[in-house]
Amino acid sequence: MVQISLTIRLLLISLTALFLLSGCTDNSRSRGVGWHSTLPEGTMPHGFDTFIPRWNKKVDKWLRTEVESLEKEVNSLRNTYFHTQDTKERESIQSRLVAKTSQLEIMRQRLSEGDFIRIRKGEELPTELVWEDGMDEPEIGDPNAKKGGSIRLWEAGSFPDTFRPIGPNSNNSFRGRLYDEIDMGLINIHPATGRVIPSLSDRWAVGTDGRTVYFHLDPAASYSDGAKVRAIDFIVNMFVRTSDYTKDILYETMYKEEVSHVTLYGDDIIAVTLPEARPLLPFYCTIFTPAPPHFYSEFGPNYVEKYQWRVPPTTGAYTISPEDMIRGRQITLKRVDNWWARDKKYTKNTFNVDRIVYNFIAEESKALELFRIGELDIMFMNKPELWHERMEIPEVHNGYIQRATFFTIYPRPPFGIFLNTARPPFNDKNIRLGFHHALNIQKIIDINFRGDYQRLGSIASGYGRYTDASIKAREFSPEKARQYFSAAGFTITCPDGILRKPDGTRLTAEVTFPNASTSLATIMSQLKEDARKCGLDLQLDPLDSMVNFRKLMEKRHQACFMAWGFTPPHPTLAQCFHSFYAYDTKGNTIPYTNNINSYANPEMDRLLDAEKHVHTEAELEQNAHAIQRMVHDEGLWVPGWTTEFARLCYWRWVRWPNSKTTQFCYPLIFEPTESHLYWVDEDLEKETLNAKHKGITFPEVDAVYDQYRYQTSLPDAERNTEDNALPSVPAVPEAVPVPQVPPASPPSQPDKP
Repeated sequence: MVQISLTIRLLLISLTALFLLSGCTDNSRSRGVGWHSTLPEGTMPHGFDTFIPRWNKKVDKWLRTEVESLEKEVNSLRNTYFHTQDTKERESIQSRLVAKTSQLEIMRQRLSEGDFIRIRKGEELPTELVWEDGMDEPEIGDPNAKKGGSIRLWEAGSFPDTFRPIGPNSNNSFRGRLYDEIDMGLINIHPATGRVIPSLSDRWAVGTDGRTVYFHLDPAASYSDGAKVRAIDFIVNMFVRTSDYTKDILYETMYKEEVSHVTLYGDDIIAVTLPEARPLLPFYCTIFTPAPPHFYSEFGPNYVEKYQWRVPPTTGAYTISPEDMIRGRQITLKRVDNWWARDKKYTKNTFNVDRIVYNFIAEESKALELFRIGELDIMFMNKPELWHERMEIPEVHNGYIQRATFFTIYPRPPFGIFLNTARPPFNDKNIRLGFHHALNIQKIIDINFRGDYQRLGSIASGYGRYTDASIKAREFSPEKARQYFSAAGFTITCPDGILRKPDGTRLTAEVTFPNASTSLATIMSQLKEDARKCGLDLQLDPLDSMVNFRKLMEKRHQACFMAWGFTPPHPTLAQCFHSFYAYDTKGNTIPYTNNINSYANPEMDRLLDAEKHVHTEAELEQNAHAIQRMVHDEGLWVPGWTTEFARLCYWRWVRWPNSKTTQFCYPLIFEPTESHLYWVDEDLEKETLNAKHKGITFPEVDAVYDQYRYQTSLPDAERNTEDNALPSVPAVPEAVPVPQVPPASPPSQPDKP
């Protein structure tokens, strides 16, 4: 009796505390998932009123320092050139002298042009501009797509430990789902033709200087909370991203180095000027994205903690639905009510479902079982054992679950092993090169992946002309591996077969990787066994995906198995290999940058810097090849594997486009669900579940969409103005959805897991 009374008292205390806390704005609303500010639209973050003059002053000081440094370097190179008699050395110096002189002239020009951020009146806009609207391209998706319903997907990684779009740990595996696949930029690239189409801007114009693009914001453009998108919002986002509070050095460097100045003309026009003319100019000028000022009204020193779980209002079709989120298990994206772009030409047939439910499930076998019973709607099935074995089930044979193989054209994620040059043993190039030869990855492809996959070569594969196709992965070779290890001092073989140095140091290397996939753990164990034949003790370090990610970002790993997600139209590897993102001025590694190799090399820096100054696509191609070659020659990354296709299974109520311009999906995609072109047919769902209950079957569907197979880049298709159809894309016949009534006494079929 006493125990019951005590329990009741504790319950009352808890309820009272909960009631009191519910009235505390800071503890509930500010920490609530998806919390949006209730301050008036246009309220500016604290400190923004002085940001523009402070930033202009900072950039001016930086430019003057750069000019002074380049002047000294150019003079030094000139002196060395005229005092050197060696022909080869003079050629090398001359090449550097030309490059540095060009950079100096650009910096001088930028300095003479004045302020980085300029505020102008609308009537000051140049009158000679020729505007484009990109409205001649074919529609995207299928006009027969139905709106509504929910899609339930499996998310293999761990639940994200922040929803912030910037700051520590924001570049996690769920970031793409929440932001990158949804938020809208100033312009977009048509995924089937590669041409520029409108997005947040409804028209744009290239200035007479060949360096400036003027963007006119769509009058309808707004955030998910209803606030209108204004030109000043792009500067607000710049203010937030370059602040010391976000603990991210990438954005300040990016803005300073890649943009000369940005000019606002009233509320609806933003002009971005690059340091020099570049190919694909409108694409490069979309470096600026907007942020709703009122959302960051509490931005300050405690940004990382205060905004840990806040989701900014989006310009895209979906945002987090906080009432449906289960912390650690499930995140639901809900379609924005009255989304501003819902009736636009290039988006009206996209983002069709009302809700996307991402289920975080650690065990693949559990996810497969949930999919089989209809609790998940789509499963990505690129793994051969899933495709060839686990989907040999009655639900597939009876037509309830359909299968599709879609060949894509997309930059291939560089799955492989990145080597941290800041930590032994990979601070030694000989060890890195020996490590390449000690990994029998081709055996994994041939046996584990049944030859369905291909070995990667260049770290930037899938970019067409910008990929150096001559780069090939190093073969497994115990002889070559031991030669390199011997050159590094590992000359003695221990009784267990592992090499060591004369001082007793054993040849060991730790590989960190996420433990979400049992097949990856198996693969790593197999690589470990073959590495022993080369005298290498490969130590495996499987970690929870978020713990794994933090370890990489803090540069505490020796080697790691992972891949970055790159996007068209060409590779940009500066953030991965430039020394600026590796070490600070005191020589300490910089955490939370994408240079997880901790690699610093003046020649690589020169190539990465030169990438910003190319004027033609031919120069861009040459420079991109040189960067890829250096990554290969330095042994910074061990190429893994890739596929030409995406394989997926889905319940038959999930529908895909079958229009003249889009068959199943557009080609510029890694995983078709990222396109948001699918939809849910709720009538088909009822029909399917009813048929399954009654034993009625449908034809088995195993479709192959190979119209883009063997292509390395988008075809230069001529538009057919009559019907906006893309040539050379064959029509895909619809699966015949005629129910088949089984015999009265059907033969029993054992389940095949």
